[in-house]
Amino acid sequence: MFALCFFLIAGLLNAHIPVEKGVLVLDDHNFDDAIAQNEFLLVEFYAPWCGHCKKLAPEWDKAAAELASSGDAAKLAKVDATVATELAERFAIKGFPTISFFKSGKKLEYQAGRTANEIVSWLKKQTGPAAKTISTAAELLAAQESNDVIVVGSFSSVESNAAKAFLAVAGGDDVNSYFITESSDIKNSLALSEDSIVILKNFDDKRADLAVTDPNPTQIFNFILGNSVPLVQTFSQEAAKKIFSSPIHKHVLFFTNSGSNHHAPTISTFTEVAKTVKGQALVVNVPSSEDRVLDYFGINKNALPALVVVDMSGEGQMKKYPYSGNFDFDGVSAHVNGVISGEIKPTLKSEAPTPEDTLSDVVVLRGTTFNDIVLNNKKDVLVEFYAPWCGHCKKLAPTWDELGAKFRSNENVVIAKIDSTANEIEVPGVNVKGFPTIYFFPGDTKKPVRYEGGRELDDFVGYIEQHGTNANHDEL
Repeated sequence: MFALCFFLIAGLLNAHIPVEKGVLVLDDHNFDDAIAQNEFLLVEFYAPWCGHCKKLAPEWDKAAAELASSGDAAKLAKVDATVATELAERFAIKGFPTISFFKSGKKLEYQAGRTANEIVSWLKKQTGPAAKTISTAAELLAAQESNDVIVVGSFSSVESNAAKAFLAVAGGDDVNSYFITESSDIKNSLALSEDSIVILKNFDDKRADLAVTDPNPTQIFNFILGNSVPLVQTFSQEAAKKIFSSPIHKHVLFFTNSGSNHHAPTISTFTEVAKTVKGQALVVNVPSSEDRVLDYFGINKNALPALVVVDMSGEGQMKKYPYSGNFDFDGVSAHVNGVISGEIKPTLKSEAPTPEDTLSDVVVLRGTTFNDIVLNNKKDVLVEFYAPWCGHCKKLAPTWDELGAKFRSNENVVIAKIDSTANEIEVPGVNVKGFPTIYFFPGDTKKPVRYEGGRELDDFVGYIEQHGTNANHDEL
């Protein structure tokens, strides 16, 4: 009776908030009410014209339905940011979809994938115990059927040091679903004779076991890290967030055309290589249809297969290690392991400088000219890192040109731009992960400062006036 009353009251509280397929529909007027009424709320800020948003929609609806059917306290919501402009400005929405998690009113980052299973799994980790207790083989089977991969800790006692080490790792993992048991039924079902951690998955070898004789959290973490993802993952826009947010920062990206004869043998080679670097590097197949990714890495569709190892461990731009050898096991393995060991150094690409680069109001930077123009002087320099295909960058371009003209007569202030898809730099403190990204390099320290202000002309002028060391205030 209490539970029935609770859900009736909850329904009344949310009665004035529209619901579509289990998803709360929020706007400028009801958003704060929804936050106040729901302890756990995952919100998608979307645009109706956004292709990625349209692809996410059925997964979002499916996840909402699954949460509702299980009586979960967490709910899903959506905001049309093209209509709810106050919310879009309040939360600095700059791309679609943007997903934010609100826990007791506090905004937190969403760090998981975009399938229903990934969404639900992540939410359950945020709102429930680190590992769910199961006692029967039927519960184990149900967990397997609901997840692509599960991590099961089977212990003689859930109060043992081994179980505590397992729970410590589970609490820090927002990706995988964890279960814990001391049930003999499950031990027999898994044919276990000692304290163990078992990864059950629907890919590759289907199962991986670790006997926990010495409860070492680092060993447990590394075991799960290396065995809970496919040997070879396939890149897609939906999988990108999960791949690039992995705690494994070295990624072996190999590019193929699935319709070509090279595809199958290349997959086979990289699968064998992946077995040797589990837990050290992710191995990811990028289809030739991912045009933007190919363009970003400067890869020609007519020159496949191709391989680039990337290192995302630093704060700056990802380090890239392109490969130009034969696509056999020995050649690929030597390159990948050379990157892991540090023997192979990264390659920084650059467009060729031209005399016209410094003649316009906005100075054009290349990889090889960046240091001289931006760092090796006493000038205040504001740099836009952009991509030619980026819509937000195109929108900013006229304002950026106006800004360059504004400071053209001040020889100690430089307004510059660099095509980050064609030029790479390695400057401590510069971390470009989206476009446009803007950094200010003050003339006195040259320590890069990320610009987070408005994008109107007056915003940029005011910023340089306030923070610059060389701005001529009379001109401003």
